[in-house]
Parts: sequence; C-alpha cells; structure tokens
Amino acid sequence: MGPKQDLHRIGPQRRPESEKLVDRHRRGPLKVENRNSGQCSVLVAAPAQNARKPKLASALALALAVLAGLAAVGTWQWQRNGAQKRQQAVERETEAVVRQDITVKVSATGVIRPVAPVNISPKQPGRLERLLVEQGDRVAAGQLLAQMDASNLQGQRLSARGDLAAAEANLSKLVAGNRPEEIAQARNGANDARAQLVAIRSAYTSNKKLFEAGALGRVAFDASAAQYRAAQEKVQATQSQLELLQAGFRKEDIALARAQVLKAKGSLQTINSLIEDTLIKAPFAGVITQKFADVGAFVTPTTSASATSSATSSSIVALAGALEGLANVSEVDIGSIHPGQAVELLVDAYPRRPVPARVRLIAPESVVVQNVTSFQVRLSLPKEGGLKLMSGMNFTANFLVGRRDNALLVPTSAIVSQEGGTGVLLHQAGGKPRFQPVRVGATVGPQTEVLSGIKAGQRVYISFPGQRKPNNKPVKSGSPFQPAGGGRGIR
Repeated sequence: MGPKQDLHRIGPQRRPESEKLVDRHRRGPLKVENRNSGQCSVLVAAPAQNARKPKLASALALALAVLAGLAAVGTWQWQRNGAQKRQQAVERETEAVVRQDITVKVSATGVIRPVAPVNISPKQPGRLERLLVEQGDRVAAGQLLAQMDASNLQGQRLSARGDLAAAEANLSKLVAGNRPEEIAQARNGANDARAQLVAIRSAYTSNKKLFEAGALGRVAFDASAAQYRAAQEKVQATQSQLELLQAGFRKEDIALARAQVLKAKGSLQTINSLIEDTLIKAPFAGVITQKFADVGAFVTPTTSASATSSATSSSIVALAGALEGLANVSEVDIGSIHPGQAVELLVDAYPRRPVPARVRLIAPESVVVQNVTSFQVRLSLPKEGGLKLMSGMNFTANFLVGRRDNALLVPTSAIVSQEGGTGVLLHQAGGKPRFQPVRVGATVGPQTEVLSGIKAGQRVYISFPGQRKPNNKPVKSGSPFQPAGGGRGIR
C-alpha cells in the first residue's frame, strides 16, 4: 500500500530526456540549442528517413487510387451524357407513329363576293337632279336612290294626254251613234217625201188618162211622169238616210277609232315611262358599295356589272346584294364536294372565329389559271351572325369530307420519296435509318394518314441525320377516299 499510495500521490512519472530525444529524432531532425553560447546544432539520425518511406508509398498509392476512381467516374459520366445526347438527338429527329380520330377536310382558298353586284345607271342620259343615298347605306328593294332631270318630258306628256282625249272623244261619238234629233229630222223628211209622192202620183195618173184619150199633149205628159219618178227617188233617199241614222256608224269606223285611242294611250305611256325612269330605284335589297356621281353630273346608261371596285362615269352608284363565298377547289378534290355539304370558313379578318357555310352550287365548267385547273364552288353564308363580312374579304374554306376513327398518323414531313415509291425512314436500334414503303391516305394539318406499312409506336425520322429538315407540305394523294402510293393529299 505504501509505495502504490506514493505513486498515486505523486502522479505519472516524467519521461527521461533521452527517450524524448529519441522520439523527436524519429519524427524529424533534432535541434539542440546551447542557451549559454546562443548556438544550436541539428542532429539527424539515419534510422528516421528509413521509417518515412512506407508512409510516402501508402500516400502515393492512396492518391493513385483516388485518381483512378475519379477517372472511372468521369468516364461513366461521359458515357452517360453521350447516351443522353444521342437519345435527345433521336427524339429531336424522330416522332412516334400514333393513332387518333381525325376529321378529313378539303381546303381551298376563296373570296367573299356579292351574289348580284350591279352598277345602277339611268335608262336615258341626263343630268342627276337628286341623290338620296351614300356609300355604305343599306337599302330595300324598290327604294328611291336618285332622280334624274325630267323637265324636257313634261311638255311631251301634256301633248300625249291631249291626243288621247281627242281619240277617246271620237270613239265615244261613234259608239253612241247619231243624236235623236237628227233621226227625227230624217224621219220627218222621209214622211214629207212620201206625202209629196202621193200627190204627184195622183196628178200623174190623171195626166196619163188624158194623154191616152188625146186630151193632153206629149210634152205635158212626160213632165208629169218625170215629176212622178223624182218623187219616188226622193222617198227612197230619205228613207235610206233615216235607216242609216237609225243604224249608227259602221263597225270599221268604230274599230278605227278604238285603234286611235290605243295609239294615243301608248304614246302617253311611253312618255310616262320615260319620266318614271328618271326615278332611280333599287332593284333588290343590298348595300351601296360605291358612289360614282354627284348631283348635277351628266350620267349616261351602262350595262356593266360592278365586278371590280373601280368607278365608272356612266353609273350613279354600285349596289351589292347578299354575300356569298366563292372558293376555287382543285380538280383532284372536286369529286369530294357536293351541294349542301358543310363548310367551315376561316376569314383572314377573323382568323379565330370560324364561319359556318354550305355548298350552294358547283360550277359545271373548270377555270384554268397558269396551267392549274380548278372549279368554282359557291358557298351560302349565314344571313345573321356576329361577324361583319364584307365583299372582297379572303378566306380559307375547309370542306368537311368525312371522319376516320383510330387512324394511323405520322408527321407529313416524314413522308419521303425513295426507290421509286413513297415511304418513311424508320429509326433502328443501331441508329441507321431504314426506308419503309407505306400507303398514304388523307393529310390533315401537319399529319398524314398511313394506311399500311408501319405500326403505332414506331419512330420515324422528320429530320434526316446530316441533311436539312424537310418542309411540312402535304404529300400527294388522289383522294382521301381513293388512297394511293403517292400524290398530293387532302389537307
């Protein structure tokens, strides 16, 4: 207990200086300082350098291992980034084949035009006296638009009225016949003639007997006989005149009088028509699209229609009736169009507000412009709508042809022509594109229907490696209902 208690009390013993010196010598060079002289010396022991070599080798091995690890990690990361970049490049250059429902449409451009555009002009040349409308006014059928000067026709109308009155009076006279007073006078004359005939006949009878008895000479008897014959003729004449007056005028005279009345009426009606023509009225309801003349201008007749917006000096105003759409459909698509078919119009002025329309008629004759054959299709527009459609507006017409359920679609830009046929470039595992022939159908927007040759989920190239990206123009096809291996499709 005693020594141990002493050790515990005293604490840990101090190490000898020699051991400390050896320990310092192992860790490195020793520096000994002579405090009295101020000089110092360095003691180096050879066994200390030999002891450091294993530690340096271990540190170098550890550093090499770390560098190798970092190199391996870098190589893996580089390979991973390269694979990702290649995958991203494939995704940029290809698209997957998909299935979805589509609505097949035939697209065509067109313009809005009036159904009946006309230039309004007078029938006779003259000076414009009044103009009652302005450009943009909506007018009703029969509404008065303008009035021409008619002062030179007023005198002609008065003269025609006088001629008609004279002809009608003459006809009335002939139809009514002779006056009763004239008939009574003729009757009295006939009665007087008969009375005179009775007296003359009695004298003639007596003279005849005396002549036969030789008591009367020839001369006196002949005078009596002549007087008797004259009395007979007078009776016949007065009786005929009486009968003529009682019968009235001849039918031919009455017919002639009627013809004269009709002629006078025609002359008056002609003058009235000329005066009426000075009142310019709207032939149908519509909108005044142009104004060509002002009050006081001299205007001449014209028959030109307002097919253009240019003014003409021979018209007063231009009137446009109801509007319609006029679309030019290509020859390969016209077989899919029929009257009554629904159409969706995208007017350039209202690109986000489609206008419903229907096919009214299809022109029976084609129009060839720059060796391109097309047919004009007239479209009926809605009478009422929120859009203010005006003549001359351009539009794109989408004719609703049909609907395809679960159609196989690829980007239109993926369709290529190679090896004498139409097909697509399929993406393969090795990365090299492979040409695959396909049969295409309808083209709807940026996508084209594929009828056979590929399956859904496959990826097709839309941008070929090392080449430019193709455009999105539709491929060719005879018709959406008559697919072929090539040709232009329906948008």
